[in-house]
Amino acid sequence: MLQKLIKSGKRLMPTWFKRPYWYLLDLVRNPPLPLQFLRVDSFRGWVAGIRFLYFTKVERRFRALESSPDIGKNTISHNITGLADLSSPRSSLLVRPLSVIEKLNGHSNILSIGPRTEGELLNLVGHGFDRKRIRGVDLISYSPWVDLGDMHDLPYDDNSFDAVILGWALGYSQNQKKATSEVIRVARDGAVVAVGIEYNPLSNEEIIEWLGYLPGNEKRITSVDQILRFFEDHVDHVYFNHEHKPSERTQVGSLIAIFSITK
Repeated sequence: MLQKLIKSGKRLMPTWFKRPYWYLLDLVRNPPLPLQFLRVDSFRGWVAGIRFLYFTKVERRFRALESSPDIGKNTISHNITGLADLSSPRSSLLVRPLSVIEKLNGHSNILSIGPRTEGELLNLVGHGFDRKRIRGVDLISYSPWVDLGDMHDLPYDDNSFDAVILGWALGYSQNQKKATSEVIRVARDGAVVAVGIEYNPLSNEEIIEWLGYLPGNEKRITSVDQILRFFEDHVDHVYFNHEHKPSERTQVGSLIAIFSITK
């Protein structure tokens, strides 16, 4: 009986069809080999660095948005100082999990909120997402891939994106409920949202003593549950979450939540 089932199973998909089928499926999930090098931080930083020099020095595209009450007063200046981090290595904490979620593929429309540089966008390309379907939006921009805009008033139509990335941006908001409402508005029903927040064990006073100012909201996000509560009943399925276990709360790290939403 077992041998009959095995033989019948082999006949379900002919060999002549199986190989091109898996080849095409692999093309959807993985970019060509040269683009896969963009997954490597050093290579991605080199590519991003060349593009940064061209757009800032040759085309002089660098722009910044006017601040607003919804944005922390030190946000723009703090992020300008962070432009040296061109490869955005921590973006992999969100991009890698996104790349294995079955509902997302090279045809998905992706929005990255607050990428700062092109590093996160190049990382998405390296993980198989179509560059033409990726947009970034930030308070500062030098790249034609990054629109100038505020996460509290996104310059996109309703139901525009299959996935929205909020990589270490929500903590800068003075009105986090308004920001997450905008994410829900521009995301499609069933879209995937990926949120990253820095966890820092230092107090606000210690951070001010260290940096000379406090970047972001003084009411800091300290757990994944807090992230999910901003999205309330719109949270559908949680694909992945990460936070420090109690014995590691003395270390700087990341809070990660990746989930689908319902509208």
